[in-house]
Parts: sequence; structure tokens; C-alpha cells
Amino acid sequence: MTTEIATLLALLVSLAALVYLRNTDTKRRRVFKLPLWTKPKFDFIAWSVCLLPSVVLLCLELYGPFIMWFAALSLLGWFVALPKPKSV
Repeated sequence: MTTEIATLLALLVSLAALVYLRNTDTKRRRVFKLPLWTKPKFDFIAWSVCLLPSVVLLCLELYGPFIMWFAALSLLGWFVALPKPKSV
């Protein structure tokens, strides 16, 4: 597996978990006056999925992709949190 593909796959998995966490965040929904999230929340599972690529990359000894994933994850988190939600 090449470095670029491993990094992109890890970032896509983390992105999906971060988007879920953003959409279910109670404080964010309250601030933007969105309806409360009525479905069950799986925050622990979402955080585990978000951080799972770190374990996988380190177990596969892909240290370059791990460092790139680790650096890009914080930027990805800020870009996920940046846009205001669409009005319902």
C-alpha cells in the first residue's frame, strides 16, 4: 500500500467519524438553534473509529502515513467544524 493511499484512507475514515460527531453535538445544535438529536448517540464508538486509523497504521508499521494522518487530522477537524449548519 502506498503512502498516499494509506493516508487518504485513514483520513476518510476519520472524516466520516468527525462529521457524525459534529452533527450529533448537543452544544453545536443548541447554539445554531437546530432541533435536538433524538436518535441514540454513539459518541464513544465515533471517537474510537476516528482514532482507529492511528492503531492500524502503527501496527502495519506505516510511520510516514501515520505522521501525515496525525498532522492532517487536526486541520480536518477544524474544517469540519467551520461551516455553519443549514437551517432546517
